[in-house]
Amino acid sequence: MTSTKTLRRAGDLKLATSVLALLMAGIAAPALAGQDQAATAAAEKEDATIIVTGTRRTDRTVLESAVPVDVFTADDFKAQPAPQLQTILQTLVPSFNQQRNLLGDASAFVRPPTLRGLPADQILVLINGKRMHRSALVQVAAGALNAGAQGADLSQIPGVALGRLEVLRDGAAAQYGSDAIAGVINLGLRRDTGYEVTARYGQTYEGDGQDTQLTAFYGTKLGDDGGFFNITGEFIDQNIWDRSVPRPSVAPLAAQGITTDFPTGNRLGGPENRAYRAVFNMELPAGDTTFYAFGNYGWQRQGNDFNLRVPVTVTHAPIDGRPGTATTSRSVNPVFLTRAGFDATGRALWDVNGATFNINDDPRFPTFRNGFVPFFEATNEDIGLVGGFKGAEFGIKYDVSLMYGTNQIRYFMSDTVNASLGPATPTDFYMGKLVQREFNFNADFNTEAEVGFAKPLFIAWGVEVRREAYEVGLGDAASWTVGQFAAQQLVQCTLLATGGVAPCATPGASAPTNVRITTALPGSNGFQGFGPASVTEGGRNNYSAYVDFEATPVEGLDVGVAARYDYFNDFGDTFNGKISARYAFNDIVAVRGAASTGFRAPTPGQQFTQNLTTGFPFGSTVPQGIATVRPDSPIGQFFLAEPLKPEKSTSFSGGFVVTPGGGFNITVDYYNIKVTDRIGITGNLNPNQANGTGLTATQFLLAQGVAEAAELGAVRYFTNAFATRTQGFDVTIQHKADTGFGRFNTTLAVNYNNTKVTDRRVVAGTLANGQSLSNFRPVDDVRVGNIELSNPNWRAVLSETYTNGMFDATARGSYFGSFTAFNDPITTGIGATPGVTAAQAAALYPVPFSKKFGAQVAFDLEVGVTFEEKFRIAVGAQNLFNTFPQRETRNIFPQTGGAANGSIYPDTAPIGQMGGFWYLRASARF
Repeated sequence: MTSTKTLRRAGDLKLATSVLALLMAGIAAPALAGQDQAATAAAEKEDATIIVTGTRRTDRTVLESAVPVDVFTADDFKAQPAPQLQTILQTLVPSFNQQRNLLGDASAFVRPPTLRGLPADQILVLINGKRMHRSALVQVAAGALNAGAQGADLSQIPGVALGRLEVLRDGAAAQYGSDAIAGVINLGLRRDTGYEVTARYGQTYEGDGQDTQLTAFYGTKLGDDGGFFNITGEFIDQNIWDRSVPRPSVAPLAAQGITTDFPTGNRLGGPENRAYRAVFNMELPAGDTTFYAFGNYGWQRQGNDFNLRVPVTVTHAPIDGRPGTATTSRSVNPVFLTRAGFDATGRALWDVNGATFNINDDPRFPTFRNGFVPFFEATNEDIGLVGGFKGAEFGIKYDVSLMYGTNQIRYFMSDTVNASLGPATPTDFYMGKLVQREFNFNADFNTEAEVGFAKPLFIAWGVEVRREAYEVGLGDAASWTVGQFAAQQLVQCTLLATGGVAPCATPGASAPTNVRITTALPGSNGFQGFGPASVTEGGRNNYSAYVDFEATPVEGLDVGVAARYDYFNDFGDTFNGKISARYAFNDIVAVRGAASTGFRAPTPGQQFTQNLTTGFPFGSTVPQGIATVRPDSPIGQFFLAEPLKPEKSTSFSGGFVVTPGGGFNITVDYYNIKVTDRIGITGNLNPNQANGTGLTATQFLLAQGVAEAAELGAVRYFTNAFATRTQGFDVTIQHKADTGFGRFNTTLAVNYNNTKVTDRRVVAGTLANGQSLSNFRPVDDVRVGNIELSNPNWRAVLSETYTNGMFDATARGSYFGSFTAFNDPITTGIGATPGVTAAQAAALYPVPFSKKFGAQVAFDLEVGVTFEEKFRIAVGAQNLFNTFPQRETRNIFPQTGGAANGSIYPDTAPIGQMGGFWYLRASARF
């Protein structure tokens, strides 16, 4: 295994080196042109950008920082092909990645990012230096890297509202508190005034995914001392785009005269999205004190298709080498309506020859005759508000603020049923809500003291009080009710000579012996609503204090020391520290480094989340229920789950900065981040495997009265189950040049990242039904493989911006290295291949079941013209050459070329599955 990985990485390195050589040649080209020395000096002065992230000093520039910080301005945003902030970040920061999660339930709507291969809730997001609240969504279906994460929703802040963006690529928990393990993203809101409007329209090369964006900005001065107020509004309207091929069931259904609503069965791609957002920012000086406030409001509604539910059982060609995949069973079985008595325990008996209810044939539900595709929707309302005052008194600067933030997500499902309710089922459901609420109080102070150093000693200190709460709200009863038809005991009644049916048993009598059981999946089919077992509300309080010193003992040497104490009322306390240093040998070369400890407390959302959705666990060709349960729930306790505890981390970084002149800046930084007790969701656990007593977990739990155990295909829960080491390096090369035919701004950013799972918890013990476990790993080999290899080791972005008078152009090349995706193996039990033993399945589909996908390059281009310095018109393309990921070859049906759900690409492909996208943009500023 090690040698294989070594060869893969060597191949990646060779390819990346070749690409790097070509890109460097591109960087060198502008430098060969004749440069105006005065213009070059001005360009270098622009690089002296003051940073506010990673330091509490107000005189540090990007290149003087002891830790790597990327700074982007409005000029970097205006030529971006996509309006969403997280997509902008992916094109600007190579170590920032984001997956599409096509069938990831709510994760298709709130897409979680990664930074340096670490999940969204290990990235701290700030707005104007203040902590941004989290999304209410806990990512239960977001892929291996983000499974279980709960981070901030970056899409709530329009890119046009930003004046600058800073990305600290270093651990900073000792400075900012929980979550700042991978780094910090600080969103600096605009401070300018004036009027600005922008309109953008585009669509994919395939002709779908029509996308309209309208933005408006207004800003005005407040007083004569630098005060201001501005507000930004954004409207987005996006249509679904579909990259699926027909499901294997579509053709045999058509042969029977059954035409599905969509040619491929259901659409598989980007969701539809309509969003309204507003952001304001203000400051009002009053003598020595400045009052400030900023905030955001956002509302959006998104929706996408869930899996096709077929009306009848059909046969088709099987997956090559996998017998038993030639059948797609009907999705919703009929329920039996004629009650035939009761068994000895009082459970109802139903006559197998009696009346039935079939959703696909009932005239009351004509739209379900050809099967149905549940449509999943969510509304997302986001509110953030910060207010405070800052100033200076007695030589001490102060900043005191209050923050309130809330995010509420409400779920809806239409065109589906609760089959366990039989004829009484509705077809539209409200499934409940998720709510995240946060309250922060911050008091920050700093001063300087002469202690005999080359520069005054900078001292900062402060306190923080946080309240974080999470709520799961009840859905409509029909969305979660386990109806009377959920599990039916069927009996064969005796036919009379007259043609009637004799009673199988009289009410209250003992049952006859000819009994069998059928089940109907309870709750809204596709995504079960939040019922009483899921509804919860809870929170916690956090009290923090920090101190921060930065000094210049001798000229050229900068040293920083930070320490932070945190107390959580539910986890206890933690102490973390950070040391950083930078030494400049001369004006050209400097070295820098940092070491820190960090932590991340489990969120209330991770502690309280519990839901049921559908998927294809263990190779199933039909949708099965996948339950995410709380550790303290009956199902979680059955699988020996334990209460969550905080993650801990150590981080080291080191590198150098070179500023040779001539418009060049070069930074190289190595990092090493170790995280223990990492929180995530377990791999899928099979509740239908027989144990020592002959009972499966599902059968045992049902017998114990745990109704939510009915019809489960897989179980998972939150746990501290593994440790990782993430290491790599970032290289950034910038060059600015003014030539006789225009100004060139060139940036090459390269990231190498490698994550290794260094430890996994082993669970040993006896389950409640008597089964003995001796080597149970909550995080399985499939999850480990995806954590380590589903993100490319190599990422690089080369961007070139050219301006010459009224003309401008931006070209960008993004390199994505190879990656490997792992699938669940085919197993025995539910969803297994009929007639195939475990040994045969293992031979056909080894554990873990992996596939390597090759490296790819995508290009973006935008060309614009500005008239009278106020009006700009631009045309552009994202993924200019319409590059798609390498296609899947695992579990593919030969007649369609796709998987059971119609997908043809890996969901983890960093290049995305949309293909090429063109757009027009027009703006005016006054």
